Amino acid sequence: MDFKWTKVALLVSISCVHFSSFGADGAQAKQAEMTEEQQLQLLKQQLIQLNQQLQMQQRAINQMAQQVLSKEAQLKQGAATAAKQPQQRRQQTQAAQQPIERAPQQPTQIASSQAAAQTAAQPSVKKEPERSRSTEDVLQEAHNVFDRKLTIEPSLTYSYYGRKDLVLRGFLALDAIFLGNLNLDRIRSNTVQLDLTTRYTLNDSWQFEMAMPFVYRLNKYESVGEGNSSQLYESADVEGAQIGDMSVAAYYRIMTEGDGWPDWVWNVRVRMPTGTDPFGINLESSESGNLTYPDQIATGAGVWGISTGFSLAKTYDPAIVFFNLNYGTFLSEEYGDLSGLPGLSPGEIDLGDYIDYSLGLAFAVSERMSIGMSFNQRFFTKTRQKPLGGQWQDIARTDTNTANLGLGATLALTENFSMVTSIGAGLTEDSPDYQISLRFPYRF
Repeated sequence: MDFKWTKVALLVSISCVHFSSFGADGAQAKQAEMTEEQQLQLLKQQLIQLNQQLQMQQRAINQMAQQVLSKEAQLKQGAATAAKQPQQRRQQTQAAQQPIERAPQQPTQIASSQAAAQTAAQPSVKKEPERSRSTEDVLQEAHNVFDRKLTIEPSLTYSYYGRKDLVLRGFLALDAIFLGNLNLDRIRSNTVQLDLTTRYTLNDSWQFEMAMPFVYRLNKYESVGEGNSSQLYESADVEGAQIGDMSVAAYYRIMTEGDGWPDWVWNVRVRMPTGTDPFGINLESSESGNLTYPDQIATGAGVWGISTGFSLAKTYDPAIVFFNLNYGTFLSEEYGDLSGLPGLSPGEIDLGDYIDYSLGLAFAVSERMSIGMSFNQRFFTKTRQKPLGGQWQDIARTDTNTANLGLGATLALTENFSMVTSIGAGLTEDSPDYQISLRFPYRF
């Protein structure tokens, strides 16, 4: 319809041009009789008419050009569609005749699509910051790390313990005068312990551990009173080296650390009496009789022990806070001789129970180095003994309280090998005065 009207407009414009040319010839014949003003007005009118005709022609040309372009595009599209139809028909025929085979997707594409689907389907969850290598090494000593399949950790620990006792042998007269002997006894103990610990992680929830210690101990006993002199000391040195009490442990992760809760691990440990027990060791005396000391060193408790507890750890990047709480007991055991006095004193021994706790903080200075601090305390109940045919009796001064404040640093030497150092100071008279430890965990 538009194309027809365009043709009409173009014909009208062309005819107007011809008619106007004829009119112009007639007007030229009359120009001789017209004045100049009339001629000027006539020229203006002709100019206006020509301008209007030119605009009408331009519009008609534009409309026809648009129609030509539209027809050309329709013809090209129809030709392309007609060319594709035979090829599509051949492909459909081949697909109907052959079995459908799906090309395998690349693993990267599958993982990307799955990750995109999970991201779109699940709300975004804030992940906990990843722990550095050095912080994990510190955490392994106070808690547990379940991402190491196998870890072998040799360690070396030195501790020093010194104690002085004032021994009074006599009685008070008139509640003010002491009659008898006063002895000042002193014990200094140097202990070097080499441990070999192996940890095996079964899965994300279970881990097993075995520790085998080797203990070397040098004890020095001193007493005032040699030759009945208050300025001379009697001394004796006793040393020994032997395997200590081996232990096995199992750890179970109750809860994995999340956005609002800590990592929670439950543990059970069994201690075996593989070391030298302290019962039945002979006691020797100096010539004056002021100093009494054992003739050999004990390296174990002599009875089976079992403990259980839990540990908590929470990451506050770049720091980790941990807390441990454990309860332990020793099984009673019968021995043919409980004392070191001449003769045999058979009976049963019960070392009692204990409860301990510890808390601390590990702070990552860098990816390869971290520092930490901890405090631990242990309370022992009294040891009891039961002579053969007798009743249970409490042994005095066996309910002890040990407390230790420790500082440490960790350095990751290689990808799998680290060094953990720590130094501890005893805070009670029952604790070692100080303790230095070096650990070298190697993980596979």
